Amino acid sequence: MTTSAQNLAAPAVSALGAPEWWASSRRRVFYDAHTPDWTDPYQRGGVADPSFPVLRDVDPETDMAVLADAGADSVVLFAKCQYGNAYYPTDVGRRHAALRGRDLFGEHLAAAQRRGMRVIAYYSNMWDTAAAGQHPQWRLEPLPSRGSTGRWPALCLLSGYRRRALDQVREIARRYPIDALWSDILTAGPCSCPRCRAAFALEYGRDMPEDRDDEGWVDLVHFSQRTIGDYLAEQRAVLLEERPDAALIPNFYATTFVDAVLGLTTGHLDLADIGSSEGYTDWHGLGFPSFAASYIQAGMLGRPSEVLVSRFVHTWDFTLRSEAQLRFEAFTVAARGSTVTVDDQPGGTGAIDPQVYRRLAPVFRRIAERTPWSVNSRPERYSALWVGQRAREVESATGAAEAPSIGEQSAQFPPSERRDSPSDLVAAVTGSYRALVEAHLPVGLLDERAKSLATLGEHRVLVLADLLTLGDDEFVAIERFVRAGGGLVVTGELAVSREHGSPIGAAALTRLLGVEYGDRSGFSYPYLRIADDLAGTAGGATIPRTIPHYGRVRALHPVGQGSRVLAHRTDPVLETDDATYWHNNQPAPGLRTEVPVIVESRYGQGTVIVSAARLGNNHARLGHAAYGDLLAALVRRAAGTAPSVGIVGSHRATELVVGEVGDALVAHLVTGYPVARLDIPAAQQPAAIEDVASIARLTLTVPERIVTAARIRDGREVDLGMVPHSGLVELTDLDDWETLVLR
Repeated sequence: MTTSAQNLAAPAVSALGAPEWWASSRRRVFYDAHTPDWTDPYQRGGVADPSFPVLRDVDPETDMAVLADAGADSVVLFAKCQYGNAYYPTDVGRRHAALRGRDLFGEHLAAAQRRGMRVIAYYSNMWDTAAAGQHPQWRLEPLPSRGSTGRWPALCLLSGYRRRALDQVREIARRYPIDALWSDILTAGPCSCPRCRAAFALEYGRDMPEDRDDEGWVDLVHFSQRTIGDYLAEQRAVLLEERPDAALIPNFYATTFVDAVLGLTTGHLDLADIGSSEGYTDWHGLGFPSFAASYIQAGMLGRPSEVLVSRFVHTWDFTLRSEAQLRFEAFTVAARGSTVTVDDQPGGTGAIDPQVYRRLAPVFRRIAERTPWSVNSRPERYSALWVGQRAREVESATGAAEAPSIGEQSAQFPPSERRDSPSDLVAAVTGSYRALVEAHLPVGLLDERAKSLATLGEHRVLVLADLLTLGDDEFVAIERFVRAGGGLVVTGELAVSREHGSPIGAAALTRLLGVEYGDRSGFSYPYLRIADDLAGTAGGATIPRTIPHYGRVRALHPVGQGSRVLAHRTDPVLETDDATYWHNNQPAPGLRTEVPVIVESRYGQGTVIVSAARLGNNHARLGHAAYGDLLAALVRRAAGTAPSVGIVGSHRATELVVGEVGDALVAHLVTGYPVARLDIPAAQQPAAIEDVASIARLTLTVPERIVTAARIRDGREVDLGMVPHSGLVELTDLDDWETLVLR
């Protein structure tokens, strides 16, 4: 039996009244064409041959035909690049001299729109090499403690540059029928020029702090956020005035990896029509596109979003990824419901590489085929991972650099404490996210904004990983959630304070958590001794009874209703130092203590599990499955129920994404098998996928109410012939992206 996809197609106008293409456009190319102009002394540098024919081979008609034939439905084209060069005859900015007055942007735009592609104009905001050279008084002055802005001189948004930038955006929007503006480089701060220092002192009544240890560092974070937010609001107003139907797409790459003092915050996404984030795997690994998609979707609160992935092995080095890796990265994003934007860069003459698009065409075809089963998907709400913006601010103020590896020459190993700062947000959040994804548990991200917090009750369990700050409203919402039957899992130390630093009452915290925090262990490399009913097999994974823990762990004192200790601490045989050590790395387990480190209790109708051990953090750094499996087991236990769809067996390389589309439950399975690496010291290779994954057989658990199961083939539902109400679906001969429709 086969079923058409037409009954699942997106409506012509979104529920928010926005143009339909904002949500339905799913296959985008980012034409990353930053090109220096060697007639400008500030862009010249060490040019090998000044007569090299820059931009000579640009052919808009041919190039846009290649993109359209590959299946792109939209394209980001450069109006002004990071060098400050305009690719059209601007009257406001600096024209690229190699174009000799040619309107390259206009030609590209017309060629793309003739082929049915939406055109998004790229504009670089705070990086402009030409303007910084010509107007040094406009330059951003970084704090000495932060170092330089790198190869790109940045511009201050409180300088005269601000008016020029806004005027140029107005010129672009007025002159060209663009569909959107891609607003880049909004994170080069903070600026410490005299203008910004005076503005900061006027607002806060004190001098600008110089380093994260100085009083008022979080005020500087907020100052940077407001500076960018005010500018972005003005840019949006200009765009709305000149071209009301055009979308604003700010580059929001500010996941937990990015220091909050640079200025981006999720509040800026209220000004975005389409949220955008970069998800390049050479930056943060094969799991990054998935995390970036989840992060930007959470930031946009369900409105349209995109994630950039790359054709390059190292972004941007003119290599070409394998088709298998292009598929995996793109499919991971598409299955989660975001637009896939593939970053490409023309060569020095402006010519594109057609081989890129020959590899990309089957990727875009598969995305187009599956779009009806992802575009309107409502994700399953099971676990929620807290990624509050105030936690990013605390990380900026209290974080520290990663401790280097130690050991003998090439035999390097991690120290027992990789980071001894109070905040360890990046590892906590990303490690917890990967643990839940690898365990095939649906995970969404929440923050302190009212609309985000309002969705908490739709989930079964909330995970707080190394959460060091929490406002009153969030605490009240979490307490109500647990009292009404929601689960809560807390990992790491919990030094919770209100928004302005005053502590939440210890009694309120203790009642909710069911524990009091005690002293930190004297040893930096303790072990977790797992209780019998938690060790062994949990959710298809085997949890060892003894797990080493990198970093000191606080003792927990149970005080909650029906408290149960799920893990005790075992101390090592010694503390490693220069004179005392065990073999060549970490010490063996020693004294078995009765000190609790993971405790379960009841609060109202809900279950609360507190782990003083930093599970996500250890999983992020080591990739050791035991940490992730233990965290996933705690989440299942606190939730009290399994998610609607599961995978029998391990299959960690398969990401499971479940949602509802119309009357159907839709499950996407995306699989990628990386090749084995053999690294050399200080030159770790990026993960690579060279072959399209295949799985001979896989079994899914599904709700017993399900009577039919179909897999998508060539855009149609093909019945699998499952036994109705059996709760199981058998699949054979799977490739790297399977989509199942369950009814």
